[in-house]
Amino acid sequence: MSSSKSGLFIFGLSTTAKSIFTFVTKYKLYEVKGFLVDLNFKNTNSFCDIPVYGFEENKEVENFNIETDQLFIAIQWNNVNADRRKVYEKFKRLGYKLANIISPNAIIHGEIIGDNCWVADGVIIDTNAIVGSNVFVKSNAFIGNDCEIEDHSFIGAGSFIAGNCKIGEQSFIGIKSTIFDNVTIGEKCIIGACSVVKRNVDNFSLIKTDIKYTISVYDSFTIEDKLNFKNNIR
Repeated sequence: MSSSKSGLFIFGLSTTAKSIFTFVTKYKLYEVKGFLVDLNFKNTNSFCDIPVYGFEENKEVENFNIETDQLFIAIQWNNVNADRRKVYEKFKRLGYKLANIISPNAIIHGEIIGDNCWVADGVIIDTNAIVGSNVFVKSNAFIGNDCEIEDHSFIGAGSFIAGNCKIGEQSFIGIKSTIFDNVTIGEKCIIGACSVVKRNVDNFSLIKTDIKYTISVYDSFTIEDKLNFKNNIR
């Protein structure tokens, strides 16, 4: 978290973008200078009473100083975080600086080594835990000691990840899920809300807890369609 009010642009006009704006404004983390969207999707000039700017890869963004201003990509978990990952990788390739949004109420004894991370209220990241880039950790989640949270992941509100766990790249951990000690969750996995996971999980797996506990394994592309706004399957 920056100790000074760096200029911030928020990518997106969704409810997530509004939440980030409210969060940043409440805690006075940055000065929000504008919202940013791809020019083809720009249909308004203001959002939350803040200017909206259109983005084109071959043109500079109006009022954005690439040397001093920062960007935050406000996209949540759609397509198992693939949507957020694609935008993140585009802006990294173009040389934009990406901000971390970290609640002053979070307790961080570990280390956030990446950028474009959102760590919400009440989060605890315990000793020697490492969080990568483009990771969202929602309210009251717990990440235990010596855990590794790889890039582009999503940790749902109230979830509990015990010590020495590894959450693979681009995975989704649902609300109030519990991951036991020493468990490895593979890449692009979906751990459904309130699931309890006691053993390692292969790449591209989906775990759901309805009447009974079920686990299914897919390929890298099929798994992304299993967590989609249009399907709302978690």
